[in-house]
Amino acid sequence: MSQASSATVLVVDDDPAVREVTAAMLEDLGYGVVEADSGQTALDLLARDSSIDLMMADLSMPGMNGMELMQHAAQRRPGLPVLLVTGYADESSIAAAGVDRLVLKPFRNEELARKVRMALGGPEGGQVVSLRR
Repeated sequence: MSQASSATVLVVDDDPAVREVTAAMLEDLGYGVVEADSGQTALDLLARDSSIDLMMADLSMPGMNGMELMQHAAQRRPGLPVLLVTGYADESSIAAAGVDRLVLKPFRNEELARKVRMALGGPEGGQVVSLRR
């Protein structure tokens, strides 16, 4: 079984359309997906669902932003890889999050696949095959 087909990604975004597209892209890449519309919902899911292997959170969300969520998640699930997604990256955001942890919107399947593989500890290279036709 490939790493993609056995990994579950928690997608956290307050925008339902963005969350749906991101989830669909991840599913096309072979990942299982759990969705949350807020930081608090994501923390609740992390407390209940031990099968989550990676969290992908929007950097700019109301209430609890992606950086704050990442810090809270680290207390509940130390070692959980986190990718932060943003369409408004400036140098301070990149420095705070780390370039390897940041996924810039809009992203392509290839870039998303590479970032997720890296976050899960897999190889950077490799083929990306879309399952949707």
